[in-house]
Amino acid sequence: MDAIQSLLRPLLDTPAPTAGGRRLTYFAAIEAVTLGLYSSQAWDSVITGLAELRAGRADVMLALRDVGAQRGPDGTYTNSSEATLAINCLDEIRPTPEQTTAVVAEVNSLAPYMDPGFDVDTHYGCEGWPDEQVLDYPYGDNITGLPETLVVSVTGDGLTPHEGGAALSEMLGARLLTVDGEQHGATIAANACINEIVEHYLVNLNIPDNQLRCVL
Repeated sequence: MDAIQSLLRPLLDTPAPTAGGRRLTYFAAIEAVTLGLYSSQAWDSVITGLAELRAGRADVMLALRDVGAQRGPDGTYTNSSEATLAINCLDEIRPTPEQTTAVVAEVNSLAPYMDPGFDVDTHYGCEGWPDEQVLDYPYGDNITGLPETLVVSVTGDGLTPHEGGAALSEMLGARLLTVDGEQHGATIAANACINEIVEHYLVNLNIPDNQLRCVL
C-alpha cells in the first residue's frame, strides 16, 4: 500500500503526462485501479500501468480509466454516469455532509489505495436534487409473496462484496448460487456451470436441490 500511495498521491499536485498530451489526475488513476477490481483479467494491465507510472508516463493508466468511464475515441462519453446519478437521487436517502464525510473516511480506511493522505470534507452528490427520494431504510424488510428467487454472488467480487449477496439472499428467502472467483458479477461470464443453473431458473423457474456452487 505504501508503494501504490507513493505513486498515486503525487498526482494530486502534478498529473502525469501521456504521449497524446492528456494528463492522468489522481482521481483518474483511482478510477483506473478500481477498474482492475472488476476482473482478474485486468490485473496485468493495472500492474503494467503502475510500472509505467513509476517511469513517469501514464498512457496505460489513462487508457484503463477511459474504459471504465466509457470514453469514446472521439473524446465523448456515454450518459451512464448521469443516468446513475439520476437513479440514485430519486431512490436513495440523502445523508448530511457530516455523514457523507464519515462514509468517505471509512471507505479510505477500508480501501487505502483511495486515501489521498488528508481528511476529505464532502457533500452527497444528490444534496440539491429537486425531488424527494422514494426509498427509506431498511430498503427491504419483511418481504413476502415472492416466487422462489435465485441470487448469484461471487466470493472475490471487489465491487459488490459476497457478504452483501448472502445477506440479500437471506432477506429475500432466496437460494444463493455462490461463485468462487475474482470478478464483478458472473451471469455473463460464459461459464457452463453458472449458465446451466441460471438458464434453468429463468426458463423453467427451477432451481436444483443440491448445494449451489460454481467456479470461474
